[in-house]
Amino acid sequence: MRKIVLGALTALIALAAVAVGAREAGVFPVLSSKAIGGKQSAGFYLLPTSQLLRPWGGETPLKGRPVDLALDAAHRRLAVLNSKEIDLLDDGSGAVLEVIPTNTTSYAGIAFRPGGGELWASETGKADALFIESFANDGTPAGAIRIPLGGHPVPCGIVFSPDGKWAYVALSRANALVVVDADKKQVARRIDVGMAPSGVAYDTASGKVYVTNRGGRRPVAGDALAPSSGSQVTTDPVTGATSTGTISVIDTETWKAQEFKTGLAPSNVTIRADLHMAAVVNDNSDSVSVFNTRTMQREDVAVPTWANNTLGSEPDAVEFSPDGKRMYVACGGTNSVDVLEKDGGKWKVAGAIPVGYFPTALKVDQNGALRVLNLKGDGNTARPGGYFNSRQFVGSLLTIPAPGLEQVQAGEKEVEAANRPRFSASGGIENPPSLGIEHVFFIVKENRTYDQVFGDIKEGNGDPDLVMYGRNITPNHHALAEQFVLLDNFNTSSAISFDGHQWLMMGFVSDYTERAFAASPRGYAWNMADALTVSPAGFFWQFAPKPLSVRIYGEFCTPAVWDPEKKSVIDINEGEDRSWSEYYQLYKDGKWETAVGSKTGVPALAKYFDQRYPNDSTSIPDQVRADEFLREFHEFEQNGRLPRLTVMTLNDDHTSGTRPGAPTPRAMVADDDLALGRIVEAISHSRYWASSLILVVEDDPQDGIDHVDGHRTVALAIGPHIRRHAVDSNYYTQLSMVRTMQDLFGIAPRTRFLAEARAMNSIFTAQADTAAYQHLVPGVALDEMNPPLRALSGARLQAAKESLRMDFSEPDRNSPEALDRILWADAKGYNTPYPVKHGRKEK
Repeated sequence: MRKIVLGALTALIALAAVAVGAREAGVFPVLSSKAIGGKQSAGFYLLPTSQLLRPWGGETPLKGRPVDLALDAAHRRLAVLNSKEIDLLDDGSGAVLEVIPTNTTSYAGIAFRPGGGELWASETGKADALFIESFANDGTPAGAIRIPLGGHPVPCGIVFSPDGKWAYVALSRANALVVVDADKKQVARRIDVGMAPSGVAYDTASGKVYVTNRGGRRPVAGDALAPSSGSQVTTDPVTGATSTGTISVIDTETWKAQEFKTGLAPSNVTIRADLHMAAVVNDNSDSVSVFNTRTMQREDVAVPTWANNTLGSEPDAVEFSPDGKRMYVACGGTNSVDVLEKDGGKWKVAGAIPVGYFPTALKVDQNGALRVLNLKGDGNTARPGGYFNSRQFVGSLLTIPAPGLEQVQAGEKEVEAANRPRFSASGGIENPPSLGIEHVFFIVKENRTYDQVFGDIKEGNGDPDLVMYGRNITPNHHALAEQFVLLDNFNTSSAISFDGHQWLMMGFVSDYTERAFAASPRGYAWNMADALTVSPAGFFWQFAPKPLSVRIYGEFCTPAVWDPEKKSVIDINEGEDRSWSEYYQLYKDGKWETAVGSKTGVPALAKYFDQRYPNDSTSIPDQVRADEFLREFHEFEQNGRLPRLTVMTLNDDHTSGTRPGAPTPRAMVADDDLALGRIVEAISHSRYWASSLILVVEDDPQDGIDHVDGHRTVALAIGPHIRRHAVDSNYYTQLSMVRTMQDLFGIAPRTRFLAEARAMNSIFTAQADTAAYQHLVPGVALDEMNPPLRALSGARLQAAKESLRMDFSEPDRNSPEALDRILWADAKGYNTPYPVKHGRKEK
């Protein structure tokens, strides 16, 4: 165990008390339209969700993705459940006392055992278990043991009986609660509950255990179903999101369970036994359900989203004040702790406190002071030593003195202002629907930063030293950026593929997804083939004022193979993919059609889906994807039935590293580039070109670095009404691109993130230029192959061996950091050091 002391925060806490008392309604300045993300000169942060951040209180940074928090009975120590460790902090000073290494941890689940000198935590991954750290009399860690749980049930919330004899643990994938004999360190009993249980609380007045069921009740006949980590859950037939939420109440004498309705996606529960109250936070309903524990009557309290009547405050933790007259609700979607008080017998929002980026847990001490755990800290993506990468995960713990009513009222105004930032005018077309754009093609690619591809375009804000896939490899990307508009301040709202596809398809990422960054223990559902990831507000094109025709190629997919006789697909496992060389030969021979295919992971979207389009394995060349799209596109040319919206994935720019038997990274990026060029050329020569718009974006920028920000990425806007030979440095994000499409189709945003996103009006021009595009051929052969192991030595050999161990059947199944460095060495030379530089270079 290594000891880390970051320094006492006593002085900061004292200053925080002054700050909380003195801060007036937080009025943020109008930001320049060309602002750069991250820390601003006035001290606050501009986040990639276009929110502003200026937390109250004293801060302890915590490297990693901290998700849950425990406070010991004596209020001396805080324990933080982090990605692969437990951070033990002094509650008085905020200093980190110990870092206790663990296996990969779960979504939640950490608790001090009453009177037992033990700390329990949920581990999941290779071997699901309960991790137990013992403490010596002086409070120092004295050794750890584990209680194996067998299989992969995914332990989550943990609570103890008051005497510390029994531990009650939610098993998310097993849809059960287990009772553990804390002395014998054995599972004594298992009780079935609802779907995907998460939070657990103990009612000392009744001896009952409360368990939130994030996936709601168990399905019954007639339900619309969707998959969720090995189970089927009840869903909305239109959106595919879970459509029920419940809490199970278990009598610990009879072990009988009763189930009661809550809002959607209940995440956490806390109980005030002396007041007979249980509070449940509902992530997908933006509400708190308050139960009378004697009658189980329920009162639902709405939590503000800013903008109103949209989804997105995402309450995910709740605690009572010492006197029980307040509830504090952590809201991951608005970066706030909302304060609820009784008003005329009903709970209402009295104010809010600005906190860090996506709070996930909080505790209130005996003096009413708050400890708030923030999953993403301040969102800074700076790497140690310089440059930026989206995977620089640093959370934070805030210590905030008990706030008064005037302070939380002022805080609420500041929170609203932070969630509704103001930018100077961006220019362009005020009313893009007037341009007559009828057809939008939305193409999603994988994992590149701006500098990796466009750093060599002198007109933009690029760093040529960071270019890995320049003009010779990506001639079509370069030509399209230069002939149309170069977007050199476009940012992902995401960090990795898991949240990237969700931001792009829904304009929403739940706390379930945000908590999963350590290991995605229920599955890496980048394709939303887990109903728990799906927004109840639906996908961005749904709920249009007029029915919108949509066609989906590759997004949301699971592996399959097209059967021409049955006119449907046959499911396959990822391991049944053929080699890249086999697929490429089939492509050259024109025989690929019965060797590829895909199936949607979201049953509600099946009617939109092209099952003949390849799944997202990087073993399949993007030329095959282009061919399948063009096959259908030419049919639409003939029959005049082209859908209004086309959603497509082209993902081979992800690469397969230097894996022997796969093309070189630059060949795979060139393959992706050529496929894009061919698609744009076909559309530009078609009958639909005059009324078309093509938008291209990476789902995330995680496999590279950038000199401006880790979220800055490659994005293209192409079409007759797109400005020609222009550079647009307005601050835009993935959410901006989605909002632009919604505006063109007249779709009202249903999430707060889309409602407050800036549409990309500046990319448009009223004067149409219908000149067609002619694709370019990259200067790299698409079948340039990585050499075999026998031809390699030294660092090249090690990189190839590491690439062989990686799984490229789906996005991000490997260490992004390792792949990032392999790609750098392959592109720049194995003797070229991985870049380290101080400061931010700007144009």
